[in-house]
Amino acid sequence: MESREVYLAGTRLFVASVVARLCAAGLFIGVLGAAFTWGKHSALFDLANSPHGAAKAELGYLFGPALILILLPLARRREPHVAYTSRYRARLAAAALLWVIGLALLLNHLIGLDSEYTLQAGAYVATALITLGLLATLAMWPARRQPTGEFDRRGSVAEGG
Repeated sequence: MESREVYLAGTRLFVASVVARLCAAGLFIGVLGAAFTWGKHSALFDLANSPHGAAKAELGYLFGPALILILLPLARRREPHVAYTSRYRARLAAAALLWVIGLALLLNHLIGLDSEYTLQAGAYVATALITLGLLATLAMWPARRQPTGEFDRRGSVAEGG
């Protein structure tokens, strides 16, 4: 029977995995919402408003949250919680980099707005989701002596190193 090496995911790793995925999904929904309300004012999906129109996240920003959702390592929902060790750290580093790039792009966009714009809920929600997603992704980093094991196809885990 084939088995794979896994991290035994404690509560911290499992909760961080769920929070990071929810943040990425929320951003994905936010960008879609901005696209669907493009010609209208919608405080939840607008980054800022002015008498001349609304500043919204463009549809191209969908790639960031989608890539983060793909890259984030999964912690299995069923007991025992495990996460595959294969490329785990590389995937986390790539996802964290995407969060940082997203935050930099958002802040750059908001700083570049004229003084006639007033920030809307979308700016605060997006900033909070990106920040929380980044923190959750960093919290998923395995501890120095993260316990590992072997996970077989039947779902049992034999503890190892």
